[in-house]
Amino acid sequence: MRQKREKNRGLMLFCICCNTFCFGGLYAWSAFSGELAAYMGWEYSQVTFAYSLQLMVLAVMGLVGGALLQRFGAKRLMITAGILWGMGWMLTGFASSIFMLYLSFGVLTGCASSFGYNPGTITAVSWFPDRKGFASGMAVGVCGIASLVVAPFANFLLTKFDVLMAFRIVGLSFLLISLATTWYIDNPPEGWRPKGYVPAAAAEAHGKTWREMLRDPRCYLMWATLLCASVAGLMLIGHASQIGQEIAGITAAQAALLVGIMAVANFFGRLVLGALSDVLGRYRIVIGTMVVAAADMLLMATVSSYAAFVFSIIVVSICFSGTLATFSALCSDVFGAKYNGINYSIIFTGYGTAGIVGPSMATALRNMTGSFSGAFYFAAGCSVLAALLCFALSAANKRVGGAPAARSAQN
Repeated sequence: MRQKREKNRGLMLFCICCNTFCFGGLYAWSAFSGELAAYMGWEYSQVTFAYSLQLMVLAVMGLVGGALLQRFGAKRLMITAGILWGMGWMLTGFASSIFMLYLSFGVLTGCASSFGYNPGTITAVSWFPDRKGFASGMAVGVCGIASLVVAPFANFLLTKFDVLMAFRIVGLSFLLISLATTWYIDNPPEGWRPKGYVPAAAAEAHGKTWREMLRDPRCYLMWATLLCASVAGLMLIGHASQIGQEIAGITAAQAALLVGIMAVANFFGRLVLGALSDVLGRYRIVIGTMVVAAADMLLMATVSSYAAFVFSIIVVSICFSGTLATFSALCSDVFGAKYNGINYSIIFTGYGTAGIVGPSMATALRNMTGSFSGAFYFAAGCSVLAALLCFALSAANKRVGGAPAARSAQN
C-alpha cells in the first residue's frame, strides 16, 4: 500500500501514454498494407481485412479486458498487452499465409489492444479524479498522433528492408517501449485521492457494478451516443484518401500529407477538448462537437477544392477525437469510478460497432449512388442524433441527482 502511495501520477500518465502510443501504431497500417499485398502476391482486399478483423476483435475482447483489469489490476494486464502487441507485429513479419496474417495481426494484436488501450485510459482517469478529461485526453491523444511517427518510420524501413522485416523491427520497437514502461503502471491504492481533492459526491468511490449499470437506462443512452458520435470520424479514417481523390482530386502525395494532418487534428482534439470537459462539462463538449460535426458533414457534401476538403477533415477529426476523449471520464462520472474498468469496456463496444457501421455504410451508399454525398448526409444525421442522445443522457442523469458520480459532469 505504501509503495502505491509513493508513485508519481505524472510519471504514471507518461508510462500509460507510451503504451497507448504503441497501440496507435494501428493507424499507420496503410503504410504496410499495399507493400505486404504486393510482396506476398495476395489480394489487397484480403490483406486489408486484417485491419477490420483487428477492430472487431478489439470491440469484442474489450469486455474481457475490462473484466481482467478489475480482477488482476493494471500492471499485469498492461504488461501482457504490451507483450502481445509487440509479438503480434513481429509474428506478422513471419506470416506465410493469409490465415497466419489474420491470426497474428487480426486476432493477436486485437486482443492486445483490447487489453491495453481502454484499461490504460481507465487507469489514467483513476489517477486523475480531479482532471479526468485531461488524463483521458492525454492517453488517447498520443494514440491518435502515433501515425505521425510510426508511418514515416515504416516508410524508412521499407526503403531499407522488405515489408516482413519492417514488421519485425516495428514490433520489436513496440515491445521494448512497453517493457520499459509497463513495470511502473498500477492502480491507485484503495481510497487514494490527490492532495486537496474532495469528491463532489460521497458515493463516487462506490459506483455501480456492470450488472447494475445494464439495468440503468443511462447505460443504453451512453452506448448509443458513443456509437452515433463515432460514425463520421471512423467513416473518414477508413475512406479519407478515396473521398479526397473523388471530391477534391487530391494526389497520392497529398493523401500521404492528409494522414499527418488528421493525426495532428486528432491529438489536438483529444487533448484540448478532453481538458476543456473538466471545465465546461462533458455533456456540453459532446453536444457542441456533434452539432459542429453535423454542419461539417453537410459542408463536405458540397466541397470541391483541396483546401476546403482539408478544412472539413480537420474539423471532423477534432470533433470526433474530442468526443472520444471524454467518454471514459463521462462513464466514470455517471456510474462511478470503482467499476469503471468493466463498465467503460461495455460502453466502448458502441465505438466498435461504429467501426463497422461507418465505413460499411459509406461504401454501400457510394456503390448505390455513385458518390459519397449520401454518406456525408448519413454521418450528419448520426451526429445530430448523438447530440440529442447526449442531451437525453444529461437530463436522465440530472433526474437521479448525478449519483453516483461527480455532479460537475452534468453541466
